[in-house]
Amino acid sequence: MGLDALWMVATGLMAATGMLWVLLLLGMLGASKDKRFVLQSGDDVTLPPSPPKVSIIIPARNEEGFIGRAVSSALAQDYPALEVLVVDDASEDRTAQEATEAGGGDERLRVVPGRPLPDGWLGKPSACWHGQSLSEGEVLLFVDADIVLDPDATRQCVAALTERKLGMLSLWGTWVMESFWEKVAQPVVGGFVRGAHPLDKLNDPKRPEAFANGQFIMIRREDYHNFGGHEAVRAEVLEDVRFAQRAQAAGVRCGMFLAPSLFRVRLYTSLSEIWQGMLKNFYHGMNRQPRLAAAAAAFVSTTTLLPVALLVLALWLGHWPLAVAAGVNVLIMYAFRFVQDGAMGMDRLYGLTHPLGTAILVGIILTSMWRGLRGQTTLWKGRAVQG
Repeated sequence: MGLDALWMVATGLMAATGMLWVLLLLGMLGASKDKRFVLQSGDDVTLPPSPPKVSIIIPARNEEGFIGRAVSSALAQDYPALEVLVVDDASEDRTAQEATEAGGGDERLRVVPGRPLPDGWLGKPSACWHGQSLSEGEVLLFVDADIVLDPDATRQCVAALTERKLGMLSLWGTWVMESFWEKVAQPVVGGFVRGAHPLDKLNDPKRPEAFANGQFIMIRREDYHNFGGHEAVRAEVLEDVRFAQRAQAAGVRCGMFLAPSLFRVRLYTSLSEIWQGMLKNFYHGMNRQPRLAAAAAAFVSTTTLLPVALLVLALWLGHWPLAVAAGVNVLIMYAFRFVQDGAMGMDRLYGLTHPLGTAILVGIILTSMWRGLRGQTTLWKGRAVQG
């Protein structure tokens, strides 16, 4: 193939990816205006006449510096019937002490030691299963130890369970990002996960898709035990997604909602944490299918990294048709990030680093796939997790 033919192929590819970016942008604009699957603090909701008791269960392992805020926010819920259980999963720091101190003697709080990890169980499912076995609530709310709940979170979600006739719901909250690398990588990596799970599909009972965000899962106790709860996902690295899939397969009606005002979470504090945290999840999230992982990496590279590279090359060589085609791609890509970051309350300036964040995402996908194929483990919270 001659050089002119290569230029034509590259220009045609940029035209095709440009159309794809237009469709993605239009979809994002539509999603940002769709309030059907949004829960927010302060909405006027009506609780049942006798509100069910809610057990907030917080599995915690080495969460010193975070668990205190989680406990304080859980106890500050504007909800009449509540208990909070912190399950200290063999922490090697002051997690249990910090949780107890945050409670300030509140009788609604219990800080309990986790059980010895049984064979065939991973830590988080074991801690959640143990916590619910000690709880009394008709509704179980599993939250991570590094989140901060809005005082209205429990009220809004119990009302949503009732009004929408759900057995289980999960939320996307607000990501707190402070360091440079968090702001570069997290919107791209997290945005990829969110974008792969559109809320209109997840909330359509006629469709098979099921998904949950383990940072916040609320479920009726009866439904929890009907499908086996965390015991059913005891060995799953991606226990939250498998939890939702098992629940839905058992006939539990599930809901997934965008709720940026109901809780916030700082997922990671550095690029190293982002890399390690996502390595243990991505390949499992693609059902350990190498072709799917490779296709995802190729798709992201072609739509984001290739237009930037071709724009630079075309400008350097003075090939203006290709420069225009690639440039349009890049402009629409940044428009997409501008809308996404605005909708999620993120710093729009860091949208300019989207290609760098995408390179990190591609690296995570391919490394996670490679480690998974080789059966390697990733160290997380002091425990080895298989990729």
